[in-house]
Amino acid sequence: MGDTPDLPRSHPPGKPRLLLGAVLILFPVVLGLAVPLYQRTGPELGGIPFFYWFQMAAAVLTAVCTSLVYRLLYRGERDGEGEQ
Repeated sequence: MGDTPDLPRSHPPGKPRLLLGAVLILFPVVLGLAVPLYQRTGPELGGIPFFYWFQMAAAVLTAVCTSLVYRLLYRGERDGEGEQ
């Protein structure tokens, strides 16, 4: 028990990084809640109505934003670091 090496503790992210992370997470959420923005059929893209291709683009945007927030908040940390 007492023989385990001390692992370096990570520092919590600063306020600017937290704020940017919050904005990046909230952007896709707000976009998804703005139903009048995408509740239509035109313009079509390759025969696919706007509503459907907008939803697919929003899903990709959400994944990108989530990945950016993860990298922003956990920059420099390795997986499992800090576990005992």
